[in-house]
Amino acid sequence: MIKNIFKAGLILCTAFTAKAQLTVNSAMTPTQLVQNVLLGSGVTASNITFSGPNAARGEFNGTASNIGFPGGVILATGDISVAVGPNNSGSLSNGGTGTISTDPQLTGIATNTLYDAAILEFDFVPLADTLKFRYVFGSEEYMEFANSSFNDVFGFFISGPNPSGGSYTNQNIALIPGTSTPVTINNVNGGTNATYYFDNENPAGASVQYDGFTVPLTAIAPVACGATYHIKIAIADAGDGSWDSGVFLEAGSFTSVGVQIIPEISYGGANDSTLYEGCGNACIYFVRTSNISVQDTINLTIGGTAINGTDYYDNNVGPGALLPSQLIFAPGQDSISFCINAVSDAVAESLESITLLIQPTGSAFCVPPPTSATIYLSEYTPIVVTTSDTTLCNSGGTVTLNTTVTGGVEPYTYAWSGGAASVADPSVTVSSTTTFTVTVGDACTGTPDPTPAVVDSSTVTVATFIPLTAFIGDDAQVCPGDLVNFLALVNGGGPPYTYAWTTISGTDTLTPSNGNPVNMIANVSGTYQLLITDVCGNTTTDQVNVSVEGSCALNIPNVITPDGNGPAENENFYIANLDKYTNVSLAIYNRWGNKIYESTDYKNNWNGGGHADGTYYYVLTVPPAGLVDAKVNPLPATGSFKESKSDTNKVFAGFFQIVRLK
Repeated sequence: MIKNIFKAGLILCTAFTAKAQLTVNSAMTPTQLVQNVLLGSGVTASNITFSGPNAARGEFNGTASNIGFPGGVILATGDISVAVGPNNSGSLSNGGTGTISTDPQLTGIATNTLYDAAILEFDFVPLADTLKFRYVFGSEEYMEFANSSFNDVFGFFISGPNPSGGSYTNQNIALIPGTSTPVTINNVNGGTNATYYFDNENPAGASVQYDGFTVPLTAIAPVACGATYHIKIAIADAGDGSWDSGVFLEAGSFTSVGVQIIPEISYGGANDSTLYEGCGNACIYFVRTSNISVQDTINLTIGGTAINGTDYYDNNVGPGALLPSQLIFAPGQDSISFCINAVSDAVAESLESITLLIQPTGSAFCVPPPTSATIYLSEYTPIVVTTSDTTLCNSGGTVTLNTTVTGGVEPYTYAWSGGAASVADPSVTVSSTTTFTVTVGDACTGTPDPTPAVVDSSTVTVATFIPLTAFIGDDAQVCPGDLVNFLALVNGGGPPYTYAWTTISGTDTLTPSNGNPVNMIANVSGTYQLLITDVCGNTTTDQVNVSVEGSCALNIPNVITPDGNGPAENENFYIANLDKYTNVSLAIYNRWGNKIYESTDYKNNWNGGGHADGTYYYVLTVPPAGLVDAKVNPLPATGSFKESKSDTNKVFAGFFQIVRLK
């Protein structure tokens, strides 16, 4: 038979990730894969070796896949990245070199020449009487080449003392359950031993590329506690080097323990070890994997902070019943279980615990490790549901309804009105303002049920807005050091708005750069721009120019000559740069302290008012407008004015002369 080879693509990277898919990584060394990933309790390993391309072995993460394991070690007949879904090819190969393999153990179960073998081997010492680990075998050979000579193979070959007598010599323990038949494509498929086969092709799987694979199976072998064993985990193409296969080994499953303790909370979900008072129950399974044919008595130590029979009880018997301290396995019985209920006592308590411990007996040279489990008892807290409203613009569209749930017991259930999906955060499409109501329940099944469903609503508003515009003011002329404020007047669009100010030219800094209003101290002329964005993502801009005068210093005269013979500046009490300030007040007094003139908005227009020549006094009040610097003509060292400043005004007081030329 000749197999057509279709190359679906070349995958070059050592790690591949995708949403809702199996992921793989070939960066770990063989020692790291065994010591850090594969090994569980009760086993030590040494002399770890690997034969084959580096890309043919690695670590996998199966939490977002249907492979059956959350993670572990993968060996493949080509690049392990071929295993990554979706299943969009029925004939994918990559990385295999077509190298012929003569491994005697694989050859013994193959029907054709072997290629592209990947072999992981190590020695191990078990600390109990049974070795076991879980695995899945998958292949692109399914289903086209089932029952043909193109029959990719794998095996787990153990060597060492057999507790029943003699020794294991490369004995394959990758067997169909309850038989001595090895797991192969010909022996496990859609037509043969189909109970152990998963069809990943019809329909095509989203997370794994292989067209088919086994359900999770367990490799198991009786062993002698403390003895040294060798295992060879091997896989190879058969018939040719095309269409890859892989074997997945569950992380932490390579173990050697006596009786296992497996707790299960009835509502599962994220609460895999916490039982809530008055809600459901926790069932504990005690499983033995060896010497099943004989009776065995196991002592169980029960501890923790919770009180046996008071805080919890054996549900198989009834309220107040104590959990048993001894387990008796009958001949042929491989498991014992009992369930517990946590008493809802209406007393606020901290987190409590139940610890279950089995300390097996061993020989003088090998003591099996204890097995234990902990279950926590917690107070129930009511469900709190929070949703958020959303605004869509103009014609509507698609939006995600977000729900936050606290309290209660996971997993939660969601029931939305308006046809939204029964998930926490469904996507909905609306064309008009719509209110969606969600009813959230939890997994508590107490009697009476302390967890009624909680209702909340989320409104999606479809709004139509007029075009967005903004005005930040007219161009301005200011004095050096003036405090300049900008306030944007926004019209149209949909709030809330965001503001982004930019200095187009100049060196002055606007504070804050994302606020409204903003301000700055004017030192140099510049141009400033505001970008406004509304809730719909619409934007508009406006600019303003600020010119900073070269000088705004007030020059107060000390002599005026109102006789019609000189320039206007000499005829009036003329203050240079007064026009750059507003609402400046001036009061003038004669030598006897009588006020002879007053203006609350002085315009440089007082010419002595017919008053006689002589000395007069002034008080000039300037409202805040930056740094006012009054300058005067030279006078005797005593000076001609005094200056004071308050939070609202700056005041100058001094004297001047009226002199008329004869």
